Amino acid sequence: MRVFLVSVVTVLGVWWGAAPAQAIVFFSQGNDANLTNPGNGVPWENVVQMRSGSGPIGTGVYLGNRYVLTAGHVGPLTSVKVGFLDYQLDASAPVSIGTADMKLVRLASDPGLGTVRLNTSSASDGGSAYLVGYGVGRAPSSLVGTSPVTWGDSSTATKRWGTNFVDGAISRVQVAGYTSDLLRTQFNSNSGVNEAALTIYDSGSALFRQIGGEWFLVGLGAYVQNSGYSLASADFNSRESDDSYFIRMSSYSEGPHQIAAVGVPEPSSHKLLLAGLAVAAIFFLRRSQSIRS
Repeated sequence: MRVFLVSVVTVLGVWWGAAPAQAIVFFSQGNDANLTNPGNGVPWENVVQMRSGSGPIGTGVYLGNRYVLTAGHVGPLTSVKVGFLDYQLDASAPVSIGTADMKLVRLASDPGLGTVRLNTSSASDGGSAYLVGYGVGRAPSSLVGTSPVTWGDSSTATKRWGTNFVDGAISRVQVAGYTSDLLRTQFNSNSGVNEAALTIYDSGSALFRQIGGEWFLVGLGAYVQNSGYSLASADFNSRESDDSYFIRMSSYSEGPHQIAAVGVPEPSSHKLLLAGLAVAAIFFLRRSQSIRS
């Protein structure tokens, strides 16, 4: 079963009751590209793989104090792969983030990673960004330059990075019982050879932006357009493009329901994750270049 929002947005990733959507793919590169830390301080090591008893099931972001943030629809979870090691979850229940398609799970032991800062300023959401996720790659038969892309199986799921441009936002999007504020990127070739879109197992992937010289998590991968999968087609069209949607961190930076006594990360001198939901009209962020029509 596929879950749609006004026939354009569908759940990305694997979850109970939904068919797989698809992971990161590149405009003109194959499966062997962008598999190592891109440098420049991008929190590459903090992006982790969410796993079930049968293998990969999604992506997450290690925030600190043993907490991992992932999409609410990712599950059932049994462990989290950090680098080459599997970490078991502790006995605590996942912490839901308001009505959004997000949850926090906690590792039973400390993986020894640093912390990730969450963006709290909506004015800083738009612009160039890095995507990092554990999605599948191309099938062996899907050569670079072929369009649309044919996706590989779980054996092609590995950590990759790509780039894109955050050019829009939409509030209170309802999908599969969740209501979330989202950021949008388009797979429309304006970010060069490293341009990325979301595919299978990229639910919970990271959207990072460098703001004031520091890296922040601005979005968490959740949904794609086009009937449950990114077509990664070279036929770019602003009306029928391969849009990717990310839960907007800045919408959860203030509100009455802070995650009770949870230090994420710890210690912290400022609010990093709250469960409030901002209510705003649909709007589009200004950008330095126009979208293709």
